[in-house]
Amino acid sequence: MTIYRRRLMTGLVGAAAIAGILGTVPAVAADEIVIGASLGRTGIYSTISKTTETSIDIAVREINAAGGINGRKIKLVKFDTAGDPKQAVVAVRKFARDDKALAVIGPFSSSEARVAFAAGEREKIVQIPNASSAPKLADRFSYAYRMTENEGLQFNRVLVTLKQKGMAIGSAAILYGTDDVVSKAVGLFIMKPLFAKNGVKLAKAPIGFETKAVDLSAQVTQLKGLKTDYIGLAGITPVAVRVLKEMRRQGITAPIIGGQIWADPEIVRQMGKDGEGAVFSAWFWYKRDDRSKEFTRKFVEENKKRGIDKPFPHHVDASAYDTVYLLKQVMEEQKITGDPAKVAEERTKIRDGLKTVVFNGVIGKICFESTGDAQLPGYVLTMKNSEWQLIGSHDSLPCKK
Repeated sequence: MTIYRRRLMTGLVGAAAIAGILGTVPAVAADEIVIGASLGRTGIYSTISKTTETSIDIAVREINAAGGINGRKIKLVKFDTAGDPKQAVVAVRKFARDDKALAVIGPFSSSEARVAFAAGEREKIVQIPNASSAPKLADRFSYAYRMTENEGLQFNRVLVTLKQKGMAIGSAAILYGTDDVVSKAVGLFIMKPLFAKNGVKLAKAPIGFETKAVDLSAQVTQLKGLKTDYIGLAGITPVAVRVLKEMRRQGITAPIIGGQIWADPEIVRQMGKDGEGAVFSAWFWYKRDDRSKEFTRKFVEENKKRGIDKPFPHHVDASAYDTVYLLKQVMEEQKITGDPAKVAEERTKIRDGLKTVVFNGVIGKICFESTGDAQLPGYVLTMKNSEWQLIGSHDSLPCKK
């Protein structure tokens, strides 16, 4: 074999190996609508985001079985970012350049969206995260939309509901993660000022902790001896569970309060009796109506097939499901064809259609503000007998255009 042929064969083998890792990228068919899904299957958010994929798959399967979008089937292209912001940028570039996607569901987290939105703006492709809720991430970009609710609005709804129910808080303390974008924002820039606004006195300055730290005893010890009605806890689900377990180990019995950052069905099992009396909010309530109950049934059933045991959908799961149907509605209103020759033009039509769309999903009524953020309902919940119970609800606010 000549040197040239050896080099050629080596190159072909290398290319084949890469294709095997990343998946081949066939040309877009004229009868397909390509949508990207930027997922966090692995990494820091995997325990929360693993069922985002389930929700998206259910919606795509239903839509395709019913004839697709404008007579064209959805082709779903997936990318696992592992919660890494750098990989979220790689994902949106791949969707836009290689897959010729018309829109992207995701990325999942605020830390990813912070950098991926800028990349998506350069590629001129819509991205719609289903979990990112840190303040003011989408407002600088015209192709960035978020199917999530503002953390501040939701936490304020919790405090308002407690006051309406005669459960007003007199004093509180705050624990927050210092190395996570959302945890830090919720603890310092949402909980702290909203407690003050609602007349809640802080027993001491907010206490920070590293979310990746194994030992949280030193931070929790600072709560001992404080007289508080609630402990404001700002941390994603696995972290919130660890902090709560350490609180109970040290004999701190005050219930925890939060917005929606740890409103995860997993807390039913993971917090157990330790979570009794916890108060929090979510933008989806799985017992809201027949549609939400039916989605919950399909969601639980499909996850069981995948070896996942989840009692009901997280609100980010509902957002993922609704996002697929939202894109369907907008694409039909904008008469999107999926024609590869019109990709740039149709991406912009989708962006513009989202500005004025009004959509009703399993979450409830949805619209988008001029900032790119959605207005969603709020459901204020508590943990009692290791179950979620609804104590108040708030309708979606009108969107400011």
